[in-house]
Amino acid sequence: MHELSLCRSIVDLVVGAAAEEGVRRILSVTVEIGDAAAVDPDALLFCFPVVAEDTAAAGAALVITRVPVTALCHGCGAEFTPGNRTSPCPACGGYARTLLDGRQMRVVSFEAE
Repeated sequence: MHELSLCRSIVDLVVGAAAEEGVRRILSVTVEIGDAAAVDPDALLFCFPVVAEDTAAAGAALVITRVPVTALCHGCGAEFTPGNRTSPCPACGGYARTLLDGRQMRVVSFEAE
């Protein structure tokens, strides 16, 4: 379960940023996770309170925003949201594509007092 180490990284990041800003308590952390990222959002939600315990993020809510996959077809240049990893381009039926969005995981913001 790599989500535990991801949670540690998230907490370390926001606690460090909060300390630099003189913040004592973090109320919520918002994270973006792409639909094609190899991250289980439920596992993150489960691990976060445990990892955040005894830090400035103790009791903070973890807010997860999902980002859909967007692809660019190499054949016709269409941008589309594939139904799955093997879905062809709906415009031309081609399979050659580049994923433009939906693989990321990043901390977007945190709210503090």
